[in-house]
Amino acid sequence: MPQPQVPDVSFRPEPLAGEPRRLALARRTLEIALFCLPALLISTPWGLLPFTALALAAFLMAPGRIAHGYREIGGALRPLLLMAVAVAVIVAVSTFLHDVRWREADNRLRLLTLPFFALMAYAYRPSRRWLWAGALVGLAGAFAVAVYQVVGGMDRAAGWTANAIVYAEAVIALIVLAVFCRPSGELLWTTAACALGVVTVALSGSRGTWPGVLIVLLIGLLVSGGRARRVSWAVLATLALGAVAALWIGPLAEQTRIEELRSDVHRLKEGDNASSLGARLNLLSLAGQTFVEHPLDGIGVGSFGRAVSALPECRPPAARVGFCRLTHAHSDVPEWAATMGLPGLLAILAVYLLPLVLFVRRLRALPAGRSRSSALGGLVLVLVYIASGLTQSMFAHQLVASFYAVAVGLLYGFSLREARSDDSGP
Repeated sequence: MPQPQVPDVSFRPEPLAGEPRRLALARRTLEIALFCLPALLISTPWGLLPFTALALAAFLMAPGRIAHGYREIGGALRPLLLMAVAVAVIVAVSTFLHDVRWREADNRLRLLTLPFFALMAYAYRPSRRWLWAGALVGLAGAFAVAVYQVVGGMDRAAGWTANAIVYAEAVIALIVLAVFCRPSGELLWTTAACALGVVTVALSGSRGTWPGVLIVLLIGLLVSGGRARRVSWAVLATLALGAVAALWIGPLAEQTRIEELRSDVHRLKEGDNASSLGARLNLLSLAGQTFVEHPLDGIGVGSFGRAVSALPECRPPAARVGFCRLTHAHSDVPEWAATMGLPGLLAILAVYLLPLVLFVRRLRALPAGRSRSSALGGLVLVLVYIASGLTQSMFAHQLVASFYAVAVGLLYGFSLREARSDDSGP
């Protein structure tokens, strides 16, 4: 898999100035946290809990590092901080206006942690290798869980998330970390882990996540060279053969839900919307209609299910089954626009486009010869979330919403370190 093999300061252990023992312990604790983040995310039922506990412990060991780091990179971090606060205000106002439970706002409010984790990655100087190693373990663990579930009789692997789509989206996010946090020379293990990840996505039967896989592969192909590029071409060719096989081999078409997609398209042509594809189109139409009716404030954060329940076919005494059970729009932009109006629409655009622009700036600002892995990884991760958000409401699910805030923050912090020519320490 990709990544140009260039020297990378973010892999080098860096001594921290002042109180060396406590600061060294804080940095080591954070490195273990970085390993646990991808390693335990979906391969265990613990999710982000071990990472959060260890990161908090690292912070408490040396809290002064955060202020020190902000003095150095406060200007570069300010746009993300303002974005996170603005989104939090929009979500909070929507919560109060529509008397929504705070648990509905929780996933979006986690964006407030994004600048904090960027500061931790910058100020504590952890090695990025731990993220890569954790991603390999996480992909292997996710594959093992998926195989166990499918062999055990489940139609679609969902891991501990109980949601096959969320499971596949998390797998692709781990692939991004494995590919773009790869140390120089570690091609074999990275390729093997990513292959397991691709198989896991197939076992989940989630069709909307495949564009994300292609984004990772194509960008990796563009930036890689030598053996890594040859491996990328081989993986791309394998995926192409797999796609062709999925069209003609019955069991494979069934597992990847290609046959179901064909059936859905045929039913739509016949005027039958009672299918997975038809339901998604109906949700998009309903979201658009709701936005037109409530353009300024929407119907309340996390309350798209109200619009579904208000449909004639879903009103009591109709049973809440099938389409009437759905509680979000299965697409980010329509979901935020329908539930929070124009402010929500602007908020979700900022959540994705602002980090995208900042990562592009980091790529352009890096001196010649410097590694661009973190900035490139952050860029690709945001693109993957945008692609997945076309067919899924990413911030309706705690796991992937939290991971976005944490991973984008960490990669931005690492990219700021890579941009410094004097990155031997603070």
